[in-house]
Amino acid sequence: MTKRPVLWIAGALVAAGAVLTVVLTAGGGVPGAKAAAPGPTTMGAEWRSFRADVTGIRPGPEPTSLFVQVALPGKDPGCVREPRIEQIVETKTDVRADVVYSTRPASGGCQDKVPAELLLATATPVAERTVILNGDNGNAWHKLGAGWGHCAPQGTCAPPADHCDPAWIGAAVTATGAQSTGTTRVCDPNWLVLDLPVRQTEPPARSVFRWADTGWTSFAQVKSAGCPEIRAAEPKFPVALCKTLPAPA
Repeated sequence: MTKRPVLWIAGALVAAGAVLTVVLTAGGGVPGAKAAAPGPTTMGAEWRSFRADVTGIRPGPEPTSLFVQVALPGKDPGCVREPRIEQIVETKTDVRADVVYSTRPASGGCQDKVPAELLLATATPVAERTVILNGDNGNAWHKLGAGWGHCAPQGTCAPPADHCDPAWIGAAVTATGAQSTGTTRVCDPNWLVLDLPVRQTEPPARSVFRWADTGWTSFAQVKSAGCPEIRAAEPKFPVALCKTLPAPA
């Protein structure tokens, strides 16, 4: 059994709260005047660590890695710092780790959830090992076909029947080399359209997939709205699925 610190974390967010200094006067020297009371503090001073809500995992760029998808509190940059993966323990049959972040009390702005991804790096290939995050044995992750998901309550670990299941879509995203899951524009049993940020310095690219026996297969990269480019690459793509598509974004 190997226990070690985190090797690599991708998509980590580091946020620091801004400090506002207010200079108070004594009412311009008027007798009996009192200094104005300080305004309410929006952020508590004490940072505490919590386990993150894990929403999915997908294959990483290497056999020894996985992307862990989480929901973190708040859009305010002062809500979260140091999202990380720690306490990684590996055996021949499973990989265990804690997915945590630090936060502090806030009066508002930290109630909403925002998505993020962290990279879990292992010492040896993940392969078919079970992945258990935050000690949640009841929701262990298993490799199901090309992607990752939960086994059925009856204990069967067959690939999801739903082709739009996050396990299948996550595998498609990884195959493109995209840096995050992007936006799913269309998904039905036979066709998938994703807008994916392949590089941070470039606008999202639109990838179009058809279903094959082993998962989603990309057949086109398009830059325009609607159907013309998609149907030029695959005339069988249904017009009803692409006619209202906006430009990739």
